[in-house]
Amino acid sequence: MALTPEDVKDLHYSIQRMNSVAAVFRMRADNAMNDKFSALADLIDLYVSLCQHSTTQGKDFVRDGLVISEEERAEATSLFERVFEGTPASGPAAPAPAPAAKDHK
Repeated sequence: MALTPEDVKDLHYSIQRMNSVAAVFRMRADNAMNDKFSALADLIDLYVSLCQHSTTQGKDFVRDGLVISEEERAEATSLFERVFEGTPASGPAAPAPAPAAKDHK
């Protein structure tokens, strides 16, 4: 089904809002200097880019989802793995041992 001008307007508004959120997240991720945050920011950027591409092709990404190439799928998978996998965070450090009792004479 072809997109109406109102549909296109709504989709563009959604993309603008996602871009605003993505820009704030990117700024926070850059300041955190954390690979997982940076990967999530990259994943958001990829998603927004795919939404923009879908809209320019006259497709409704909200209703119909996204069609992505194998290259884009591989990139998304790699980013997903960087965000959610890898070395787990270490637990809290063990408490320091109590000082040894000394003989007081």
